[in-house]
Amino acid sequence: MRSFHCCLFALGALIISACSYPMSMTSLQGEKFSGRYRLGREDSGLMQIHGPENEVLIGRMIRVDRTVFAKDYEKSFGRGSIDMDGPDLSRHSGAFGGLLGRSSAFHETAYAEPADKSLGQVGQSVSGPLFYWLASLQGDRRLALGCFLIGSAYTGHGIGRCKSQSGKEYSVEF
Repeated sequence: MRSFHCCLFALGALIISACSYPMSMTSLQGEKFSGRYRLGREDSGLMQIHGPENEVLIGRMIRVDRTVFAKDYEKSFGRGSIDMDGPDLSRHSGAFGGLLGRSSAFHETAYAEPADKSLGQVGQSVSGPLFYWLASLQGDRRLALGCFLIGSAYTGHGIGRCKSQSGKEYSVEF
């Protein structure tokens, strides 16, 4: 009977962990932090990062329109820090519409400048019908981050950038 409970517990842990996807966050100084995200209802999700000094940052991701995303992104990181090409498809499908068999002849591409060009970092890009999320992360030791995430509906992978209340910046990959 005990082995049955152990197997049941292991199966439950496997199912719960299968619902989350890995992500990483890198500071300008090259520090890399791991985390995960999961999708929720109504085009939202949850994000958790094990950040600087082992601080756990947790927050909700909310899907937004491309125009709102671009305006807020440039307000946080400067004019010209992001470039988007193609028609705005963000209003016309769910976050992972392409994974469920829906396709479009149109293709979007977003290109983000590196946080610090002087460190030799290269810009990042993502293509496909894109989805745009804004996230506010709060740490258990008062660190707060505002995050901007862009993902591909075809692959589920994406890029992003976060900024702390003190102005420290991080790049995100998921």
